[in-house]
Amino acid sequence: SNGVCDGPDDCRRAVREQIRRGADHIKLTSTGGVLSNTAVGLEQQFSDDELKAIVEAAHAMGRKVTAHAHGVSGINGALRAGVDSIEHGSYLSSESVSLFRKTGAYLVPTLLAGETVGNWAEDPNSFLLPPQRAKAREVAPQLEAMAKRARAAGLKIAFGTDTGVSAHGDNAREFELLVAAGYTPMEAIRFATVAAADHLGKSDVMGTIEPGKYGDLVAVGGDPTVDVGELRDIDFVMKEGVAYKRP
Repeated sequence: SNGVCDGPDDCRRAVREQIRRGADHIKLTSTGGVLSNTAVGLEQQFSDDELKAIVEAAHAMGRKVTAHAHGVSGINGALRAGVDSIEHGSYLSSESVSLFRKTGAYLVPTLLAGETVGNWAEDPNSFLLPPQRAKAREVAPQLEAMAKRARAAGLKIAFGTDTGVSAHGDNAREFELLVAAGYTPMEAIRFATVAAADHLGKSDVMGTIEPGKYGDLVAVGGDPTVDVGELRDIDFVMKEGVAYKRP
């Protein structure tokens, strides 16, 4: 694949190739993944100089960079390299908190991914192979604790679900998991709107309801600021001013 790279120069090439092919954002894997079928752990797997090369190449061409990261070495290495956000952040530490504050990076907690793989790990009939099952058991309990630490530290949060791990259509379960971790329903909603738009560099066209922005709206039958679970039952959808779903 053109996205596979080894060594700083090759990593610069890979970034440039992805942008040449039309990538709006660059995502890298700074640590091992839960669902990769290999027992090589969840810590940093790109070297510091490779991480720096990826971020510098992307930023030089006006692209933001996000890093999949579970282990603390990979979280902190990616933040030191200047990534714009961390996806998952399972083992974030006090040093991670300091780096988030210093760089202004967003954390995307993906609590739904943790819940999903945790359920698979305990299901003897799931598709997980032994290395995947072991990592899923290890990571799943970390994510709620991580979200509570992030809340206590006041980190910038953007809403994300890692959907494709969980089933498409279950995305709004993430709101409930954020609230279970201590955030208010309105905070969780802001993570998915105002903060997500800022994180993507799209606050000029989305994230709030104002003249001149996309008319992207959803409506529900109850009050999601009281019961955030209402967002799992969307009754009305408007995209750019056109209603696609009505009660």
